[in-house]
Amino acid sequence: MKNVSALIPLLVALPVAIGCAGAKPVQSAAGEGGSGATGTGTGTGGATGTGGSHVTGSGGGGLLTGSGGGGGDVGPVSDAGNNCGLQQFAPTPKAADIMMVLDRSGSMIDVPKGSTTGLTKWQIVVPSLEKVVSATDSSISWGMKSFPEAYTDSMNDCGGGVTSAIDVNVAMMNATPMNTAITAMQPLGKGTPTADAITQAAAYLAKLTDSNPKYLLLATDGEPTCIGTSKESSPYTVSTANAVAAVGKALGAGFPTFVVGIATDKDSSNTNLDELAAAGGEQIPSANPLASHYYVADDADALVSELQAITGQISTCLFPLNPPPPVLNDDTKLGVYLGAGMTKIPYDSSRTNGWAYTDVNDTAVEVFGDWCNQIEAAGAGNVQIIFGCPMINVP
Repeated sequence: MKNVSALIPLLVALPVAIGCAGAKPVQSAAGEGGSGATGTGTGTGGATGTGGSHVTGSGGGGLLTGSGGGGGDVGPVSDAGNNCGLQQFAPTPKAADIMMVLDRSGSMIDVPKGSTTGLTKWQIVVPSLEKVVSATDSSISWGMKSFPEAYTDSMNDCGGGVTSAIDVNVAMMNATPMNTAITAMQPLGKGTPTADAITQAAAYLAKLTDSNPKYLLLATDGEPTCIGTSKESSPYTVSTANAVAAVGKALGAGFPTFVVGIATDKDSSNTNLDELAAAGGEQIPSANPLASHYYVADDADALVSELQAITGQISTCLFPLNPPPPVLNDDTKLGVYLGAGMTKIPYDSSRTNGWAYTDVNDTAVEVFGDWCNQIEAAGAGNVQIIFGCPMINVP
């Protein structure tokens, strides 16, 4: 006990900082200092704070006897307690790169069953695509890959094939070259080699170096029919399986696929396009087992509406994270909240009704399903994001 009196001054002089391992002190902006970790016997002033917010904190109690010290001056405050590492901010929605994969097979010149307008599928799709591309020119970087690519009378079905050629490269403010290419195009391709088209479009996206999240938008009037340059006999099970596998591989590479069915017959096409939509990770959630999970576009107005829903979802419910969260790929260390009451949006790895990271580097968060609908209704400015830290989960 003879050394106690010598230890007391040393203990009083040591600041206490409790928090996450590696937490760095932050500069308090204004107001009172952090709560005092130590104080003199007469409580003449708190030292470094342990529990205050990043901005303010109350004065600390004395270590021995006497009243608590007053709040410290503006200065370094330990990022500690339950607020350790928490960073709250209002994110800004971000645009995305969208590669349109457009079916220009010969069946696109057919008039849809039950049509009252007499318009062909191609006459429906061209002005609808042009309208949506023009409307989203400032928020979507568009590009296009059409398929199949060639046609001559001597070709067998599927002889048009698919190469790495791109009709329009992805770029910002790209409406003019996109619409020029769409207008000039003719639906004269033979067969529907969907798998090969998706594979080539995804390979193109993989070469882009910008940080934008990237998507495929498959616009087709029905079933995949081709295995390489050969046409499969109906019911096209192998070509459909190949297309589903290609879409799933694109999703695994970080490129989800929206599937838009243009005036489909809703028989076997409905089933196959549902499979593609599910594999692409952007299916429409529904409790009705009979409802289509791809975007159904039976006429020009419906197609415009469906495309606006897709592009609106991307531009409104996609939020960049720059810098990314301190702890990557951990949904307990990031929270997405909506409205003044900070309603927490659930994490959903299935990307159906909640939020998920867009890639393994956590460069952006995307919100899906009804939660995205609520964001669209409330406005993206009502979204808040909170980062946690290794030892502290978000609230």
